[in-house]
Amino acid sequence: MNYRDYLRYFVVFGILFLLIYFVTAIKPLNKEFCLQTEHSVYLDNEELTEEYTGTFNASENKAYPFRLKEYAGYFTEDGKIIFARKIPFKATLSSYFQSFYDNNSESIEIKNVDGSVAATIKSAGFPFIQDDRIYLLPPGGNSISEYNLTGTREWTYESYTPVTAFSSSKKGSVIGFADGALVCLEPNGKERFAFYPGGSANEIILGADISETEDMAACIAGINKQRFILTSFDSSKHKVIFHEYLNSDSHSRSLVQFSKDSNYVFYRYEGGLGVVDCKKLKSTHIPLKGTVIQIEELENNNLSLVLSHEDNVFYLYLLENAVNCVGHFSFNAQSAFITATPSGFFVGHDITISKLNIELK
Repeated sequence: MNYRDYLRYFVVFGILFLLIYFVTAIKPLNKEFCLQTEHSVYLDNEELTEEYTGTFNASENKAYPFRLKEYAGYFTEDGKIIFARKIPFKATLSSYFQSFYDNNSESIEIKNVDGSVAATIKSAGFPFIQDDRIYLLPPGGNSISEYNLTGTREWTYESYTPVTAFSSSKKGSVIGFADGALVCLEPNGKERFAFYPGGSANEIILGADISETEDMAACIAGINKQRFILTSFDSSKHKVIFHEYLNSDSHSRSLVQFSKDSNYVFYRYEGGLGVVDCKKLKSTHIPLKGTVIQIEELENNNLSLVLSHEDNVFYLYLLENAVNCVGHFSFNAQSAFITATPSGFFVGHDITISKLNIELK
């Protein structure tokens, strides 16, 4: 082979190599989630913190409740503050009702978003509002009652040990007790099942939730060999369908929360977030900084927002498909919250509430 043949061979080989390289190596860049602040409001504005006396049209706007260290109130999706007032003692709020109260109240007013009185509970205790459901934890802490809008008690469930966990949904309610009992009630307060998960040296329920759409309940049980337990139930029986022991124990109340579609259930553990696939019955563990205190879902983006805190630092994590961490950021504050809306989400910290838009670019 002469020189020209060698040269022709290398030129042809080089061209083929470049073509193969460009076809196989050049790929479109992965899209990323981008956050942008749309606007902010500041709660130290005196005009915002006056007592609300106007009217609120619930059919036109949804009210989103919030609580910070000093303030509590409502805002709309466009960021308009319906009202924000300093918390005199304690407060509980949902998108339907609100109640500001103190430890010594013998009568408790439940108000609508616009400030009008929806019900008056003529009993002492600590009210707890979830969606349009009104509950009261009477003095002593070992029972819980549900009330209707006439102020009448619908039912009471009582034990000999203190209530340590509670949550409700359209399916009913679930109560955890200090002796390790997990009780599931029907919406009318009738006991559906009660059992002791056991498996730990010290029995106690530190967190619990009941699914909104499926017949499932979950809890964090025990200290010293603490574990997570997922239970299914029907009209006649209940069954533990998944459980796992945790590597370390939490001695404080732990967040347990089903996703809105009930496909996943989240739970806090020391050092991170556990996510259980309720269909495949498999778990994923996501190491996170701080203690998880809140989870919100952006259904349009298939994202879960996880808020955690440690000392005066808050961390906000973005999870895609419930288990894939695609980003996070942190900020300094003494108090904070997150709220998801159809068009984005709000982050509140101390005296500021900011709306953030999220896009995939």
